[in-house]
Amino acid sequence: MQFERVLVTGAGGLLGAYVVNELRGRAQVSGLDIAPPRVDIPFTQGTVENPALVEEACRGQDAVVHIAARPDIWSGSGTEIMQTNVVGTWNVLEAAEQAGVKRVILTSSDSVLGYTVMSSAMIPPDYLPVDQDHPLRPTDPYALSKMLCENMGRSFSLRGKMEVLVIRPVYVLYPEFECEVRARAANPNGYKGPEAGGRQPAGGGPMWHYVDPRDLARAFRLALEVKNPRFAAYVISARNTLAPEPTTERLARIMGRRIPVKKPEVYDRYPYAPLYDLAPARDDLGFEAEHDMRSLLYATA
Repeated sequence: MQFERVLVTGAGGLLGAYVVNELRGRAQVSGLDIAPPRVDIPFTQGTVENPALVEEACRGQDAVVHIAARPDIWSGSGTEIMQTNVVGTWNVLEAAEQAGVKRVILTSSDSVLGYTVMSSAMIPPDYLPVDQDHPLRPTDPYALSKMLCENMGRSFSLRGKMEVLVIRPVYVLYPEFECEVRARAANPNGYKGPEAGGRQPAGGGPMWHYVDPRDLARAFRLALEVKNPRFAAYVISARNTLAPEPTTERLARIMGRRIPVKKPEVYDRYPYAPLYDLAPARDDLGFEAEHDMRSLLYATA
């Protein structure tokens, strides 16, 4: 690890816990969150909406992994989501730059591309696989907040005082959500969830994308370790979806038309590959997902 001291915002949350565990032993990790972390690390309790608190937490840090946010469209009103996510990210970037932090990793979402969980406002991709040049079309407050945060990160990167990278996870499949994912796979047409004891329905959008939190935590570490990075946003996903149909066929059925495929070899090689181009994360960060829930659900690679 090239950074000795790393601050993780949102360290007390689900994803934050995995990232803290991934980084511990490789760096001196501290946390900032409204809830205390699950492990013993130096910790500042409070919200990223408090600029003075964020300044205090960033002081003396070499890098910041910014995870703290309202994590989905159900986590507050549009105004609350904008306040926490956008203002909070501004506070983190501003404080990090003033503190001389060398690198910030921002947490975004694949929802910025527009194919969201809001079925009344889903915008299909122009082509497959969706790459880093594809237009962003957020249609809900959460997705819009993440696009604004990405743009802020680009702006701070252009100022030249610190490096900024963006991680765009798909649906994070935590162990406590697996019961709903299994229930959906067992009854794909009738599943209404939550119906298997989970606190929320199985996620991943229409294509049932997912990523294991252990893989996602490793992606954050790799984003900290890469040398001389460019500003970029990296979709982090498993190598496959959990949908019962091949990706291009399922998308055509849902949308009522075929979506052009720029790289047919991706889906010829593996029909269940995600909508997204995973090559940048592989080529730039050295990331490929290791955990495969699909093989457990359907007993196939």
